Amino acid sequence: MEWLVDHHQVVSIAVQLVTGFVWVVYLQLMLQNFRRERRSKLLLTRVAGGNERGHLMLGNMGAEPLFVKALLADLEVDGKTYHSIASDTGGFAPFSEAEPAQSIKGPLKTAEYRDLGQISDLLSVALDFADIPGDAERVESVVFTVLAESSRDKMLIAGRLCFDVYHAGDHQRYLPQSLSTLQLRNFRKRRELSSRLKEVSEHEARAFLTADDGNRRTRGANLSCFRHRETEQRRNMPQVTNDAAE
Repeated sequence: MEWLVDHHQVVSIAVQLVTGFVWVVYLQLMLQNFRRERRSKLLLTRVAGGNERGHLMLGNMGAEPLFVKALLADLEVDGKTYHSIASDTGGFAPFSEAEPAQSIKGPLKTAEYRDLGQISDLLSVALDFADIPGDAERVESVVFTVLAESSRDKMLIAGRLCFDVYHAGDHQRYLPQSLSTLQLRNFRKRRELSSRLKEVSEHEARAFLTADDGNRRTRGANLSCFRHRETEQRRNMPQVTNDAAE
């Protein structure tokens, strides 16, 4: 006791230091847990085999729901990289005859997943959209990047997975280069991906606004077209007879 009384100042300082250290560790754990809850995580994986029948699956492993915007594709053809898109967007929709519920786009809750389609179909869509020379011969790899919006982030969030493409006879094999999805959280990279998505929309607008004769299309549509459509819809509606109403 006499030692504690004689060295009470040293003991008080030591207790304060230990208390401060405990609070720092506690605050660090709280900060890590807070950042983990706010951080989004997209999961891309291959399911149903690695051949042309294999599908690309998207899962939302974050704590917040999100809205899937697009699926970009980077194709390595004959040693050169070509930027493209593999999702339905505007006039370039590859699944134009499908129902909206079958689209790649749409909301995705926490721990939910979505089948994005066969990898071979997605690759075919990307090849149709990409500006690849006609004499190109071999697709060596494809990088899929999914873009989504979150309520907690103003910028698009993104996840990426790369597949090496192998040809075996009449079949193709798609082998992932990594086991986990690369989360693109860099601000500059996400802004670059947002610019790419904007370029796709601008390309669609330029392709549509330029008519076959080279003249630019004029803005506006004839009202008679809409009124004719409304009339047709009314004609197709089932008529309710008086007996049925009674």
